[in-house]
Amino acid sequence: MFNFLCKKFIPNYEKVDDSTVRERYGVVFSIFSIVCNLIAVVTKLIISFITNSVSIRADAFNNLSDIGSNLATLFGFALSNKHSDSSHPYGYGRMEYISGMIVAFLILLMGFESLIESVKKIFSPEEFIYSTAAVAVLLVSIGIKLLMYVMNGKAGKAISSDTLLAASKDSISDVLVTSSSLVCVLLLKFFNINIDSYVGVIVALLVIKSGLEVFFDVMNTILGQAPDKELIKEIEKEIMSHDEIIGIHDLIIHDYGPSRKFMTLHCEVDAYVPVIDTHDKIDNIEMDILNKYGILTTIHMDPIDTKDEMVKELKPVVTDLVKKVNNEYNIHDFRVVRGPTHNNLVFDVLIPSEDHIEHDELKLKISNLVKEEIGKNYNCVINVDHSFV
Repeated sequence: MFNFLCKKFIPNYEKVDDSTVRERYGVVFSIFSIVCNLIAVVTKLIISFITNSVSIRADAFNNLSDIGSNLATLFGFALSNKHSDSSHPYGYGRMEYISGMIVAFLILLMGFESLIESVKKIFSPEEFIYSTAAVAVLLVSIGIKLLMYVMNGKAGKAISSDTLLAASKDSISDVLVTSSSLVCVLLLKFFNINIDSYVGVIVALLVIKSGLEVFFDVMNTILGQAPDKELIKEIEKEIMSHDEIIGIHDLIIHDYGPSRKFMTLHCEVDAYVPVIDTHDKIDNIEMDILNKYGILTTIHMDPIDTKDEMVKELKPVVTDLVKKVNNEYNIHDFRVVRGPTHNNLVFDVLIPSEDHIEHDELKLKISNLVKEEIGKNYNCVINVDHSFV
């Protein structure tokens, strides 16, 4: 069915990096989810009133919140592809993340409402009536939710959408919720045991847990989480495949929504190659990254004195000394400023983003090692950088 919907309603569905195709995926599978949830809500509400079941009613309200979530996702995808303007020069790509946040709040709202109702029914119980129709409806609902889990999961992976993947995760949670309601009905039928209100509490807590998971997943994206490590390695390998590039550092990716990523980085280049030639090569690399990864890239050129024998000799030595402090540390922008009484070694030290070492302490450690290993007439001028990847 997934392939059928893609071929039928998404032109050029294979081009998942295209913003228009992404939008179409979001719209098609949001509408598909709305139709499925609408069927589930209507049938469960009818059955809940027939059986007087608080757990089935809580499940129906959960599916009702899912419709609100699907609508938020639908509008999020539609607005995220809106063209940039003077007020929002980076476009509206983050609307997809905002819609994911709305999804989370709706799930939490329905979860807390169901929890309150279920707790009330524990202290003021009502008769729970068995119905064969309830069993049939719940079984069909489980099948529908499994189908939604598969469909949204495939669509989310195809276009790398946190929102659709959240919808998929919510669907599998709904399967557990509805299964709990089914257990209540069967226990009443065969063992005359009524645990409907207690299961309603469990169902509500599961819904709240699902809402919190979606909330924190989307929140991490909005706050600016680290880019995918494999993507960074692939981009670095791509850039370093060009002979003109000596090294890379200060790579930063700014995420303004799916298909709206911007990257800045520094590339070390030979200072003796004409600037016009190096600039042309950098332009080509930027264009290659845009075409291959869909990332708008700006590269800063750092000229390296490739003929300075002292730089060639001292850089690997200083690198090893820095790695003695911490093997995850590295250096870049290394140069030597000579003087009549002493030499200055000027360089940046790159440390992991989670490393909280005091910068002055780190500089002193490295400076002391340099004086011990290289000579007392060598002073270090160090800038400490934190990695953004």
